[in-house]
Amino acid sequence: MRPMPKKVIGIFTTNEGHQSMAEAIKASLSLDYKIEIFFNEDPLAKIYLPFYQYFPSLFQVPFKLSSHENSLDAQHKIFRLRYQKKIEDFFQKYRPNLLLNTYFMYNSNLERLQALTQVPFINILADPGTPHPATIANQAKVNITFDQTLEKNCKKIYPNAIYQSMGWFVRPSFQETYNKKQVRKKLGLDLDRLTFLVASGSEGTALIIKVLPILIFSKQPIQVIVACGNNQALYQSTKALQKIINKSNQLNSLIPIQFTPKIHHYMQAADLVIGKAGPNMLFESIATQTPFFAITHISGQEDGNLKIIREYGLGYVEENLLRAQSVLKKIIANPRKLKGFENNVLKLKKSNQQAKEKLQKLVAELI
Repeated sequence: MRPMPKKVIGIFTTNEGHQSMAEAIKASLSLDYKIEIFFNEDPLAKIYLPFYQYFPSLFQVPFKLSSHENSLDAQHKIFRLRYQKKIEDFFQKYRPNLLLNTYFMYNSNLERLQALTQVPFINILADPGTPHPATIANQAKVNITFDQTLEKNCKKIYPNAIYQSMGWFVRPSFQETYNKKQVRKKLGLDLDRLTFLVASGSEGTALIIKVLPILIFSKQPIQVIVACGNNQALYQSTKALQKIINKSNQLNSLIPIQFTPKIHHYMQAADLVIGKAGPNMLFESIATQTPFFAITHISGQEDGNLKIIREYGLGYVEENLLRAQSVLKKIIANPRKLKGFENNVLKLKKSNQQAKEKLQKLVAELI
């Protein structure tokens, strides 16, 4: 007897963190459903890049301006025209039984498609702490939020929309069981030395280098991995600094790395991840049971992420250079300080692992 064909889920995404989220969702659903990915890399996203890499504090201006009602109407019209044909062509080709979105620019077209075809549409908010009105799909069957705090904040904007908090979707590679010393050995790192991963994100925010001096010139032996993402200028400058340190016989090791799909191994090897408070980097760090130190964030969009770190007790938040250096000095002098975050990190890791089962249940109900 021929098995019944799997029902089809269309996952809509773009590059950067949205793609990471889509991959995590695909891994959660691919056993029971056939997954088709709609991926569009939009040139409009390049406008975001300078804020990401060099001027994150300035992003609060466009974030606030784009939240006004008149601006939202204009955005929805632009996005509808920009993506309508591509999304309709995708739908005609694959005939999905459910639409699942990770990127806000597709919302208006997916709401329209749901109304025309009766195929259910699930919207996932890609920011866990600070809701922008454009990221909420008022007509979606469900808007999935990270936690109940975000759900309440979304209800203040669109009270009639339907929400369900599930946690954060993290790719399986970050959740695997590991032995820290074995990972360090595999990566060619010192097995016992205090290890920091200074992570710049996929596009490489240059602001992470502000903490390097206090780490490089530490009197206690440490090793510092600098993940430069796709920022070649950051990688080359860190590489040059590595050569200087090697020649001067410093106690400490500086290891620059370019973008790698194996970044989870470096998180596993680290005692602390230091970087921009982007949601995927934060929750992937938590999935490897490594505390997080936020030294910068994108104003407006990521304000809530700092609050999550503080309220969930996941690590440190300090964007002032001198105070950040002071915190790092104390950690280097007494690494046991990091043990204080272990229980909170493990608790949130386990909570986020439940997102997979919650999504599977919701999808089964809708299909």
